[in-house]
Amino acid sequence: MISDLSVIKQVLNRNKSNLAFIVGNGINRFAYAQNQDVSWNALLLDVWQQISNRTLSNISDGISLTEFYDIMEFEAGSIDEVRLKVVESLDKWQPVEYHKWLQNKVAEWNVPLLTTNFDRNLDDGLRFNKLENGNIGFTDFYPWNVYFGNTILSYPTEGFAVWHINGMVGYRRSIRLSLSEYMGLSARVRSFLHKEESIDDFNFKNQNNWKGYNTWLHIIFNSSLCIFGLALDENETFLRWLLIERAKYFRRFPERRKKGWYVCKSDEISEGKRFYLDYLGFEMVTLENYEEIYKGLLEV
Repeated sequence: MISDLSVIKQVLNRNKSNLAFIVGNGINRFAYAQNQDVSWNALLLDVWQQISNRTLSNISDGISLTEFYDIMEFEAGSIDEVRLKVVESLDKWQPVEYHKWLQNKVAEWNVPLLTTNFDRNLDDGLRFNKLENGNIGFTDFYPWNVYFGNTILSYPTEGFAVWHINGMVGYRRSIRLSLSEYMGLSARVRSFLHKEESIDDFNFKNQNNWKGYNTWLHIIFNSSLCIFGLALDENETFLRWLLIERAKYFRRFPERRKKGWYVCKSDEISEGKRFYLDYLGFEMVTLENYEEIYKGLLEV
């Protein structure tokens, strides 16, 4: 475990040649501070009030946010209606100074920046691009080869660009909300990785020009990952599963193993999450405060 800011910065610099950052909604909460409530709970409750006549003041324990989306689909009659309301709410989130700062800092590192966020905050001012992928045709349902950056990339790990893991508001149908949708997403990824449907053989991934080569999936399996601003709790159904697949891949091909670091405050890590990350090959990094996590970590 690392608990010193200068140490983790040295470690990341030594691994800069194959590094990628993954961020979540924590960056928005840090950016807006007390000026705007951008928690997922607040967004979900706001959408609920728009689609339902039943009053709901909080989301109780015992149901995940992805399951709650499924319930909202029942209430609204269509997941597309829920998705539309979510996009309308997200469009109210506008980039502020920190988003531009973060964008510029990761660009200085010249490494990929993946996000689980749907909003446009990290894309602001960057050009929309697509990597050509002869293996799969483009669909707005799975825009996995779309990135935002001012440099034309030849492959995903070549340099800085912003990639959206769970979909983006620009392609409304790409946004994954419910548990059912994430299960479908996992099934699609499996078809990219494994030749046999029920066996983790990685025979499709074990090819130079595999299906995911020109998508953000290539970054997940071919880069060392530094995760911050992301709770990575049980609600992150798809990414948690994907990191398990990544660990299985490295176990199958140990010579291709990449590193990983999960950054958080020392009082924000449960024993269960520590256990999960340790087995997946991620080193815990616990820092003193949010300023160190969201700014100090990236200072070159």
